[in-house]
Amino acid sequence: MPKVIVALEHLECLASKNERENTKVLELSDHIAKLEHEKLERVQDRLRFEKEVEEIEESWKEETKQLVDMVNRLQEENRKLSKRLEDNQDDGCPSTPGRSSHPLSPELDIGVLQKLRGQVDTLRDQMRNKEKELSYKTSDVENLNRQIDRLTSTVRELRRKARLGQVQVRGLIDERADFLAALQDNQREVIGLKQQLGLAEKENEDLYNSQSDSPDLTNKAVYDLDDPDRPRFTTSELKEILHDRNRLKSRVNDLEEEIERRRSIKGTAIETETAVAAGERTANENEAGKEEDSETSPVEEERPVQGPLPYEPDDAPWKKSESGIRKFFRKLFSETSTVSFLPTPATNRTPTWTSPAPSPRHRPPPVSSTELKPLHR
Repeated sequence: MPKVIVALEHLECLASKNERENTKVLELSDHIAKLEHEKLERVQDRLRFEKEVEEIEESWKEETKQLVDMVNRLQEENRKLSKRLEDNQDDGCPSTPGRSSHPLSPELDIGVLQKLRGQVDTLRDQMRNKEKELSYKTSDVENLNRQIDRLTSTVRELRRKARLGQVQVRGLIDERADFLAALQDNQREVIGLKQQLGLAEKENEDLYNSQSDSPDLTNKAVYDLDDPDRPRFTTSELKEILHDRNRLKSRVNDLEEEIERRRSIKGTAIETETAVAAGERTANENEAGKEEDSETSPVEEERPVQGPLPYEPDDAPWKKSESGIRKFFRKLFSETSTVSFLPTPATNRTPTWTSPAPSPRHRPPPVSSTELKPLHR
């Protein structure tokens, strides 16, 4: 916002400066027009004056010519009269009454000549004055021309400055428009942020209210139900699970030994049946043989296991690449059907058949506290 205010103030200053320059340009233009009008008037006056001077000179020339002609004529007459006077004096003839006025003609001629000379001098003085006035007018016209040239250059410079000012004003107007657009965007962002702030305050208030209503969870762990790595058992449950695992391992080992032994017994029984079929014994003899076999071998009292053999245990010696506990937790819920015939800690069911107690060499070692530490993480 301060930038917009500064830009507007700068724009106002430039606008006032531009207005002053425009006013000054108009005044100078009026002054130039006035000077040009005066120049034209002076030029017209000079032309008129020159024309008058030319007319005066022509009149002077004509009058001078007339006067010169008159002077020449008078001089000629004067010479003639002088010659005639000399001739008369040489002849000694008395002057006639009709010529008594001739001696006065030289004085008249001298007066006329003096008068004409005075007029010529007056005309020369007037001509000199007119020439001086013409020189003054010419110098004034030259000064006015120089002043007009100077004012023209000043007007040209002011017009250039006015154009630059107009360009700056346009740029400032564009910047003002950009600032106004940015200001509107900022206002919209501020409004959006205020709305978000109101929503956040409302959510915070709701959260605070919900926290005040919810129980205190200080020094208590909270787990995500969708997290696959969340802890699912307590220490006692893990101990019980590990104990069951060790017991099941020993039971599985015993079952494997029992299966191997029964496989060997089954192979012997198959060979016996083959021999009986080859000798075409009767069913009674077979039953008698079976009874004899059951009497001689107490182990054969138990019938061989029917159905598919169980899978190999995940913690077999050749499958020690991964921890058995991890495999047990991974397959505890996915492969329960494969060991459904085994007893579980929850139901404590008895198996469908019994087997000898596991030998001490197959019993797993007791679970130590170091095995339980990684499970509490």
